[in-house]
Amino acid sequence: MNKIDYKEQVLSTDVLVIGGGIAGLTAAITVKETNANTEVLIVEKQTSGYSGKANRGGGVLQYFDFNRVKPIEFVAYHANAVGCFLGDQVQMLNYVSRNHEMIDKLIEWGVKVPYNEDGSLKIIPTGPMTGMIGVDLDITLKVRRTAEKKGVKIIDKVTISDILTNEGQAAGAVGYSILDGTFYIIKAKAVILATGSQNYRVINMWSNGRGDGIAAAYRAGAEMRNAEFGNFAQLFKVKSHHELVFNENCLYNALDENITKNFRWFPEADINSNAIAEWYNQMSAGKGPIYMRPDECPMTKDDEVLFTTDLIWSRPYGLKLWKTIYEKCHSVDTDNEVAPGFLGEQSPVKVNHDMETTVPRLFAIGDVSYAGSAAAGAVPAPPGRNRGSGILNAVFAGLIAGEKSVQYAEKSEQLKLCENQINECRERAFAPLYREEGYTAKEVIQDLQAIIAPVENSIYMSEHRLSIALRKLEKVKSKAAQLKAEDFHYLLSCHEAEAMILSAEMFFKASLLRKESRGWFLREDYPNIDNENWLKWITVKNVNGEMTFGTEDIPIESYPIKPPTYKTV
Repeated sequence: MNKIDYKEQVLSTDVLVIGGGIAGLTAAITVKETNANTEVLIVEKQTSGYSGKANRGGGVLQYFDFNRVKPIEFVAYHANAVGCFLGDQVQMLNYVSRNHEMIDKLIEWGVKVPYNEDGSLKIIPTGPMTGMIGVDLDITLKVRRTAEKKGVKIIDKVTISDILTNEGQAAGAVGYSILDGTFYIIKAKAVILATGSQNYRVINMWSNGRGDGIAAAYRAGAEMRNAEFGNFAQLFKVKSHHELVFNENCLYNALDENITKNFRWFPEADINSNAIAEWYNQMSAGKGPIYMRPDECPMTKDDEVLFTTDLIWSRPYGLKLWKTIYEKCHSVDTDNEVAPGFLGEQSPVKVNHDMETTVPRLFAIGDVSYAGSAAAGAVPAPPGRNRGSGILNAVFAGLIAGEKSVQYAEKSEQLKLCENQINECRERAFAPLYREEGYTAKEVIQDLQAIIAPVENSIYMSEHRLSIALRKLEKVKSKAAQLKAEDFHYLLSCHEAEAMILSAEMFFKASLLRKESRGWFLREDYPNIDNENWLKWITVKNVNGEMTFGTEDIPIESYPIKPPTYKTV
């Protein structure tokens, strides 16, 4: 395309929310509930109410029975068994303590939850300290309707490509319509990033996290944290590609040997990366394929009941979808062979307890900043080994950022936008449309997936394999510099491909730097936790175009729960 025909539109709002999933909608509603006069605009690259992951997957909310489990008791369990003392215990305690408040908010906003005959919530036990509540897959549609009733403005089919800054503070954003290319310049007193995690488009159901918000925050100067925890995977059935949660509890190799007991001695809240490593080791030893026996585990035996019937939860909106999925599984899954499916779930944008990034006036919420908030420690973004934490983490962060962003709207002036910065962002955004020769986004993404998806590169890592992966990534980066697009829809794919490469580079380099195994993170060459040297977070920052790494000591002295071997100085 030699000539680009597009319009230009300038908008102004008090609070700009980028992303119309459950996190963005929560933040927008919270702004309005905090101050009804504050102007709020949601900009969503697809369709708000249908975007994000809340309307996919299991549709469950994490629940804590405070009569049985005190919030600090869960924090202690999580620090020991899940986050492995790499988590921000103050923020985790806040999240757990607000559990009932968040569920009440969703009910108030129209989300349907199941009740028993006595009026109590219908809870299914999951982990040793938690339960889950089923919600239907129209959850984000219900919340969108509430947002619109409260006066939140929504623009769909517009992707935000860059955050605008003024003297290091967020001043707005620019983006373009994926339908007609209209270039939007949006002024805002506060910007809330709610664009989801990086999933690398490997698994369909989880592929909506493209990392473009991560890349925009990085370019704007925001610091990243915990980028190495961006390698979530699940075991999927090979023939149907169906994810059956908890199937790691009943695994067998081709010799009919139970291999679950090689890495797990008791049921856990969710899959551990050791299950993926065990699959890899068994296959490498020539003992594959690996199979599951769902009837041996109550969690997998009853899985279909949860999703294809209303015996436990009434969820009519999702029932048709789930029935279709399970019918497909029954028609092709004759042997229950399983293999890992790479999901990524990288969420590294660093935020403080107010969900504000290191760039003032820029907030990041939900799956874009889950690991960056450090609340959960050494795990990727939700489910983060706690089923139902994904939706509620988004609601939790949205409530906080919504409340805090109003302060900028009420007390701060609109920052002046820099015309040179806008021109540079416009030129960068539309560059692939001007190229007649080059590579398509599909080619580049497939090359990247071939590097990031294999178990031995991203789950069960070593210095040798990480170094090779980085060398391969350099070749993909050179292709990305020559991305071409035929229209505005393909232009979006080009920018998503660039974001995936940036995220992968952060992941591989941070993983190479962390010389230990902790929580979900596994290094074959460093198999043990090293609290002496690695009780710290790894940070990443864009310094004059260079990806620069640092570390941040965890303030373990100030936390209530400490490692068993920790010695107070």
